[in-house]
Amino acid sequence: MDQLMILIGTTCLVVLVVNIVAALLAFLRRGFNEDWLLVVLLSGTTGAAVVVLVIVLVPLVSGSPEPPLRLVDVAVILTGTAALTAAVRAAAGARTPEDARAGHDSSGSITPREERP
Repeated sequence: MDQLMILIGTTCLVVLVVNIVAALLAFLRRGFNEDWLLVVLLSGTTGAAVVVLVIVLVPLVSGSPEPPLRLVDVAVILTGTAALTAAVRAAAGARTPEDARAGHDSSGSITPREERP
């Protein structure tokens, strides 16, 4: 049973790592435009999944009864990074590059937020 779990876990680990590498290659190929969000989200969520798989696989492979639970912190940080990035992007609104250059925020105003009523 352990050999089957190791095989399934390793297969999932390889697929997840290929997913991260494909996202990074797509990002590098297209340049720094809107693809940065894809890379941050994928590295956060997929990175957390990779860390969880490592936590599960290490005791099976090494025979150690204790999983490396200190890696849970890494998974939480990666997931938090992805969630924070998605929240910031959603809060930014649908601002076009032209609006950003002109100093407009998502509401179309150029008045600084501190000066609004």
